[in-house]
Amino acid sequence: MANSQAPVIPFGQSATDTHDNSISASTTLPRQGMSRASQILPFLPFGSTTLWKWSKEGLFPAPIRISSTITAWRNADVLDWLEAQGHHDSNDTEGA
Repeated sequence: MANSQAPVIPFGQSATDTHDNSISASTTLPRQGMSRASQILPFLPFGSTTLWKWSKEGLFPAPIRISSTITAWRNADVLDWLEAQGHHDSNDTEGA
């Protein structure tokens, strides 16, 4: 099964200094699976504080509580949100 969409490239390639088994060491975020905050932040144009605030306010997809100490986001939700932001930005700047 081929993916016709372009890969999502993380912001700031140097932000991938994490554990060897982390997907953030990759240059793409896979559509399937789940990722923790440290793994999706390199793909987002904002930091950890905004990630948690926007998730709570409904401006970013809500995370899933996997256990009492592990919270993660569905990769598909994050990718869909990123794609939607590109469409909103182009519409917002045209009216300005």
